[in-house]
Amino acid sequence: MLLTRAPTLLLVQSLVLAGLGCSAEGTGAGPGAGGTSGTAGGQTGGTGGTSGGMVSGAGSGGIVSAAGGGTLGGSTATGGTPTSGGTTLAGGVSGGNASGGASPTGGAMGLGGTAPAGGSRGRGGSRGSGGSTATGGYGPTGGTTSAAGGTATGGSTGQGDCSFTVTTNSTSSKMATVGIVEWSTSLSNLSSAQIVYKLDNAASSILNKGGTAPVDLTQTNHRTLLLGLKQSSTYTFHIEAESSDGTPCTSPDYSMKTGTLSGAPSVSRTATKASAQAVGFIVTSSALGTGAGMGGGNSSVYIIDADGAVVWYVAGPAQCSRARMDYEGANMWMLALNVGNTGGEMRYVSMDGQTGQNNVNGLSGAHHDFTVLPGGIVAAMVWASSGADPESNLVECAPGGTATTKFRIGSNLYAGGPSFMGGAQDSYHCNYVVYHQSDDSYTIADRNPNLVVKVTRSGNPVWQIGGDCSGAPAPQCAPGTWQVNHGHDFDPNGNMLLFNNGQSGASHVFEFQITDSGSFGITTVKDFTSGNYSSNSMGDVQRLPNGNTLITYSRAGVILEVDSSWATVQTINGEFGYADWRETLYGPPARH
Repeated sequence: MLLTRAPTLLLVQSLVLAGLGCSAEGTGAGPGAGGTSGTAGGQTGGTGGTSGGMVSGAGSGGIVSAAGGGTLGGSTATGGTPTSGGTTLAGGVSGGNASGGASPTGGAMGLGGTAPAGGSRGRGGSRGSGGSTATGGYGPTGGTTSAAGGTATGGSTGQGDCSFTVTTNSTSSKMATVGIVEWSTSLSNLSSAQIVYKLDNAASSILNKGGTAPVDLTQTNHRTLLLGLKQSSTYTFHIEAESSDGTPCTSPDYSMKTGTLSGAPSVSRTATKASAQAVGFIVTSSALGTGAGMGGGNSSVYIIDADGAVVWYVAGPAQCSRARMDYEGANMWMLALNVGNTGGEMRYVSMDGQTGQNNVNGLSGAHHDFTVLPGGIVAAMVWASSGADPESNLVECAPGGTATTKFRIGSNLYAGGPSFMGGAQDSYHCNYVVYHQSDDSYTIADRNPNLVVKVTRSGNPVWQIGGDCSGAPAPQCAPGTWQVNHGHDFDPNGNMLLFNNGQSGASHVFEFQITDSGSFGITTVKDFTSGNYSSNSMGDVQRLPNGNTLITYSRAGVILEVDSSWATVQTINGEFGYADWRETLYGPPARH
């Protein structure tokens, strides 16, 4: 049976307002009581955020807003008239002055001007001095230090006989590795645009050298985020625009410097075969950590780039097992593991750290895992009642709407198994869910009966792999022999990969070929172990577009990438929950 991924769509990133998602739950809708400091024009929140408040207000230290700097630039042309450049935002530092002006017509070719007799177009004007440095940011204690602003190589390009005006060129005051660019152009009938950014002076061994950010033309001032930037680094970027008749226009180069992510976790990477690595990003969380028990405490949500550098970070809810960007790549969602069914939390924060919501209403009982659907929808497994290992509900939450139960996850889909949490012998402990856009379905894993079940979005079972096939509600069922499973994925050929925790010893990764012509069944293609890596809970596996496989041994604190022959490509050490590999931080995820 083939279960293929739908083609990846290039969707532009949209900025979602604080009202996204289901309404807030808990006491309070904002950060805790606090004063206002005039230092650098920033606003300092009080001690701690109340439940239901924005993520950006959580923790002592609150938010320190960035001091805005003026936008500088302009072009210098022979015979031009100088102008005074730059504006000062409230509380910010004064903008620098740039000499600017227009090139006289018919004169000698100046910087950025045109030749008087059919000469070639000049590119760019004078370099404007500018940018501002902002302190503060996002984090539970003190937050993130942001180095905002940059030096623009101002003026306009001659391509398409157009010019550009960049009004914002800085990093987010709440996420020092996210660039914010706002701009306009004289190009008429603008139909598409993108921003291309590149790490300055990148060594040949660096894999993450920059990227391309699609521009959402519906955003005010064409506001665009530059994602995946390394900490304390300088980037050069330019804007590429095109009109409806195909006329291209390219801006001059601009510069941006990132800051540091205060409180971000440390990871280490060993590249065994970097040339074979799938270049992209890993979205993950610290969950239980290495060797940690089931106690409480906050955890980290972060993104690792191909070089093993942390390029995005916020503090997550207690024991955060899963973090995923939404389908459109505008927000990061995260939830508490809530394995004991004693009260969890699901929250989100925008990728620039500017907006967010804690304790999303209707999802307080969510546990283990969630998945994302087009339109900003998230789908979570939510305990249906109290106690140890009861049934769950599959609940979808639409932007600006309410949480809606789609179907029950329990005896209607498969027979349960013995609980390790003190529940019944016939109990349920679903722990992993994936949405499949190709046929609008879900696959759900349960560790108690040791199975994966495929279900339509309306809640009808399609097939079951593993568990007890006797009297199974699914019309097709194939038994399995493993004990305890969590993460699973499907490759383009329809083979299923399964992370098998095991009761002791090394954890296994199985690859099964699914056959539905004639008698439904599975054939083991690969049974993989690596040394003594073991994870008695959680654990993840994902097939990457280049044929490599990403394996997460959560409790061992190891992420392993292996090639198509299952030879190690890279090893990452840290603290991990589930992990979600993405080729880019824009648009839909790889798993859909």
